[in-house]
Amino acid sequence: MLQRSSTERTAEVFFASPTKKQYLMDISRSISLAHTSVKKNLDILVKTGIVKESVERKGSRKFPLYTANRESSLFRKQKILYNLSIIFQSQLIEFIEETFAPKAVVLFGSFQRGEDSEDSDIDLFFECKKKNVDVRRFEKKLGRKIELHFNEHFETYPNELKNNIINGITLSGFLEGYR
Repeated sequence: MLQRSSTERTAEVFFASPTKKQYLMDISRSISLAHTSVKKNLDILVKTGIVKESVERKGSRKFPLYTANRESSLFRKQKILYNLSIIFQSQLIEFIEETFAPKAVVLFGSFQRGEDSEDSDIDLFFECKKKNVDVRRFEKKLGRKIELHFNEHFETYPNELKNNIINGITLSGFLEGYR
């Protein structure tokens, strides 16, 4: 695996928990990086618009508070890359290919669009025969529930669901929308 920069490691805190308010020292502890380095990284992320900074008062003291800027298109684009990265690192796709040999594997829904939150699930479509499979170990790795959608004949799906899947990201194989 390639080494990630400290700025990427800092940004990943917000990609993994986009609705959570974060304190500098909590981020520093969670990624095992000096708070001075984390502060420099946060300044970069605030400047690029990926993260928003506010101030929280506790008595006479002021504490900077950081949150993901979920409205930012740059945040969503970077989050999509992060989401794809964690799916491939989990080896879920290899497991699916070996278990089902699907014609196509498509990621769709909020996770694919970079609009997911900590409570969102991961929607995956497989063009193959349905089989029961235990994906709990991948759910644990990814920290998300995984929803598996199976269909041998994609063209029989309702149009609205078909459009969602077609607009998703094909992770493996080839999806024929119209034959």
